[in-house]
Amino acid sequence: MTTTLEKPTALQCACPGCHCTVQADSAVRSGTLLFCSDACATGHPNGEPCHAGCGCDCHG
Repeated sequence: MTTTLEKPTALQCACPGCHCTVQADSAVRSGTLLFCSDACATGHPNGEPCHAGCGCDCHG
């Protein structure tokens, strides 16, 4: 019998303006939405970026 390991599916972060991808099993969840970081999941309340130097324009 041969077992095939499935590769996790990469999904788009649900934050508008963010182009990061997330893995469903390790994403930050807010309700039914998946985000790449706590900052994206909370709507960037202080204008902080999702990741240092990632280039996304989703903050502030």
